[in-house]
Amino acid sequence: MGEVLVLRLDYLDGSALKRAIAGGTQLLEENKSVVDSLNVFPVPDGDTGTNMFLTLSAALREVEKLKDAPIAEVAEAAAMGSLMGARGNSGVIFSQLFRGFARGLENKAMLDGPGLAYALQEAVNVAYKAVMKAVEGTMLTVAREAARAAVAAARNHKNVLDVLAAALQAAEETLERTPEMLPALKEAGVVDAGGKGLVFFMRGALAALRGEQVKRRKEPMLVPVAQSEGVKEPGAGTRSEALRYKYCTEFLLKGSGLPLDKMREELASYGDCLLVVGTPDVAKVHIHTNNPGFILEYCVVLGDLSEIQINNMALQHEEFVAQNQAQAQGQAGDRNGSDGGRKEPTVQKGKEVGVVAVATGEGLEEILHSLGADVIVQGGQTMNPSIEDIVKAAESLDTPKIIILPNNSNVILTAEQARKLLDREVAVIPTSSVPQGLAALIAMKPGSDFDLNVRLMNEAKDRVRTGEVTYAVRNSKYNGVEIGEKDFIGIVDGELKVAGKGREETASNLIAEMVSETTELITIYYGEGVPLSEARVLADRVQEQYPYAEVELQYGGQPIYYYIISVE
Repeated sequence: MGEVLVLRLDYLDGSALKRAIAGGTQLLEENKSVVDSLNVFPVPDGDTGTNMFLTLSAALREVEKLKDAPIAEVAEAAAMGSLMGARGNSGVIFSQLFRGFARGLENKAMLDGPGLAYALQEAVNVAYKAVMKAVEGTMLTVAREAARAAVAAARNHKNVLDVLAAALQAAEETLERTPEMLPALKEAGVVDAGGKGLVFFMRGALAALRGEQVKRRKEPMLVPVAQSEGVKEPGAGTRSEALRYKYCTEFLLKGSGLPLDKMREELASYGDCLLVVGTPDVAKVHIHTNNPGFILEYCVVLGDLSEIQINNMALQHEEFVAQNQAQAQGQAGDRNGSDGGRKEPTVQKGKEVGVVAVATGEGLEEILHSLGADVIVQGGQTMNPSIEDIVKAAESLDTPKIIILPNNSNVILTAEQARKLLDREVAVIPTSSVPQGLAALIAMKPGSDFDLNVRLMNEAKDRVRTGEVTYAVRNSKYNGVEIGEKDFIGIVDGELKVAGKGREETASNLIAEMVSETTELITIYYGEGVPLSEARVLADRVQEQYPYAEVELQYGGQPIYYYIISVE
């Protein structure tokens, strides 16, 4: 039989909302590469579509666990799932849209067209509050205009489909206007990526509610294994016997009036890396413990347990060490004369302030550790960590105060949301690059006042300029620079400055854009796939050109970017 299309839907219930979320997620899955390609810069690190899909997948997983639930409960599950799974700015904004939508549905079993419009407006209100400086021509603009259209349509229509269709039409029209709002989009010849992802989600949601088929693969390929590890635990190079707690225990708890603060207080003494987040009705619990049975017994009297996962970290650690040893033995020693192995120090006992840093690249991670970062969350431009990744990293530190270094402009908002979920004094230093993070760590004075260190680190990161050399994935023009596909391009503090046919030449021209007569230090971090011999030639050339500055060469091992350059 063919499709039976639904032309009128007077009320949206929990089941219908689940279909809408599933349909929106499915359509975005099919088109995430399209969204990824909408970078203003034609660089191979587009990840907006991937981040949005991962965030929505986390929301959908929580929603699909519910059966015959009222719409308010479904919305709350989506809000919680998207919050914990949010990646990148687009993912965090989407999670806040879900949070506001859920707020607009409190205590409702279902809603009509006007109710949907109200919930969409609440979604936008909450999302705007989460972003310190909202920029016109972005995903927020598209969401705002969609909500306005929904409110206007609801004055004359109670049909949910009519209201959502009006919202979608406004979203599509606003998306097409984003290049007129942001000159960078217009010059690059693209629309806003986050707005495009939102439109795909809305299209899929409306199609699902109308009864149209939305194509879906059997199982989405979320993240390559090498990138999905997320948190690098302190002391990863130690023996498994050194693990204080063996079992990673994680589950969802559903109840009524769950005492989250009391749970944190009473479970804290039974392990570490404790995470209790959520609402009085549904909470996510994560803990490393030697007695998972007690944890489950404690919580089962408070509500219903589901999604229980218990992993023996000692066995996992032995496998991890064995794999690392095998990899290290096969690596060439062409990295500043080292053998390519990595030492990851444990957290110093009695340390007052712990540091969480985000980075990708063996060399960069090792340097961050050596300067005082206690735990590394793997991520950066090509794979933004989730809020949960950062929260777990922070919870793994036995320090009363924590500093988070996001080291990427697309991770700062994620770090800020993670900070709000932690029950300790936490400061986010808004570092937009690893060089800024390194400068902040160098400025940190162990044992000094926490607020003083935060100020010193903020001042230090502002004195650093960051350059990056990568390649173009398409013909483009930006900031007056003509770019050919596969050209090497140089970016300074987020602005594309140079393009060329040679990698070393492009790097040299990029540095010329960065230095001044007051420059004292130029540090070159060469990435994976760049021979040490080539990097040395570049460093020698730079030293000859700028004899008044000190030039350092370090192995970064970062993907995508051949060189990351720091100028101070």
